[in-house]
Amino acid sequence: MVFIMMITPLDNWVKGKTGDDIATYQLEKLNETLRTVQKGTHYQRTLPQRVESLSELKSLPIIDAETLTRSGGTGLICVPQDEITRIVTLTTSGSTGAPKRIYFTKEDQELTVDYFANGLLTVVPPGGTMAVLLPYERPGSVGDLIACALQRIPVTPVRHGPVSDLASCANTLRDSGAGALVGTAVHVLAVARYCEAAGIMMNISGVLLSTDNVPHIVRQELKRIWGCEIYEHYGMTEMGLGGAIDCDAHDGYHIRENDLLFEIIDENGNTLPDGVFGEIVFTTLTRRGMPFVRYRTGDISRIIPGRCVCGSSLKRIAPIAGRVGCDVTMHSGAVVRMRDFDEVLFSLPCISDYWLSVSPCGDMLFIDIDVQESFSGQPLDGVETLLLGSGLADGFEIKIRTMRRPDILTPRTGKRQVIVSQIL
Repeated sequence: MVFIMMITPLDNWVKGKTGDDIATYQLEKLNETLRTVQKGTHYQRTLPQRVESLSELKSLPIIDAETLTRSGGTGLICVPQDEITRIVTLTTSGSTGAPKRIYFTKEDQELTVDYFANGLLTVVPPGGTMAVLLPYERPGSVGDLIACALQRIPVTPVRHGPVSDLASCANTLRDSGAGALVGTAVHVLAVARYCEAAGIMMNISGVLLSTDNVPHIVRQELKRIWGCEIYEHYGMTEMGLGGAIDCDAHDGYHIRENDLLFEIIDENGNTLPDGVFGEIVFTTLTRRGMPFVRYRTGDISRIIPGRCVCGSSLKRIAPIAGRVGCDVTMHSGAVVRMRDFDEVLFSLPCISDYWLSVSPCGDMLFIDIDVQESFSGQPLDGVETLLLGSGLADGFEIKIRTMRRPDILTPRTGKRQVIVSQIL
């Protein structure tokens, strides 16, 4: 079988909006945004109404999550309140952090649906069926917007929602005849492993992983179990849920350049050249309700130099390499990174999920592991030996606690990260 690489569908879609000169389009839209944000109280007297080149963007002030938590972020709203049709409330790091609220107009959400309808063509062809393993119940939620986009392609959406009961999810996938699905890496891996253990055959050809880190071991396992193509998507609520998506080349994520302008900065806020890792900062170019100028994401990546081998000239970012401030340094000086533990722990077929927490004094790491009853594979007796052999547990004690689950996943809120425990 000969595999023919397809240029990312975003290429024609973006150029249809921007024309051949993306930079000129972006400068025009940036200046429109600078005029729009003057309607919000936060940006008044802090930003110019016009810049003469995109290079001037780096001289403008940066905002962050704390900006959104002040007064509920209302100072960044640039339209009358009756034009806001969707408000998303997000908790910041730690349960005591003030919530962030992001506001969207109907037109803002239409931009996302349009993006999804074109980006998803990479994963599923017209006439296919795609299962949505993301929240969809509320109008305007990520799963709802994806389902609306799929219908435009047209592709039949299977509105499932986040995975809880593995048997129920597997039966839905099989009975619907879904040939593709979109969900989080941990959930999709758990479903695939359940299907393998239960002998349930699937005809999944494409999987899109989004909303959290995608470990290499998850990609490998999904390809082994289902023989499917694995794609990745990068986005966050603040950027309208959609930001950049993988292509058949699997060499970075193509940026939604008609709607978003990405920069990479260092810890001091200086803009970095292409190819250098730093924090992603983005500016919205077409949003009306709550436009952002130079918003810090906390995500670490780089802009990949050169043209993608798929043939697209759209800029690409590398897969996310971590988050600013999310690695935890132990008392010994060892650094605990969840993405490192992912590669080791998810290599064990019996594990469906796990949690890392560090003692207040930083001398012990607690690993809470969920094991599903139907999963097969290596016993957990060797987990500590495996971690010690990998070098990930050097310099501190580890305590492993396991919970056997009846093929039900433990719910999560927020992104997976190492927690510093407040309890001795």
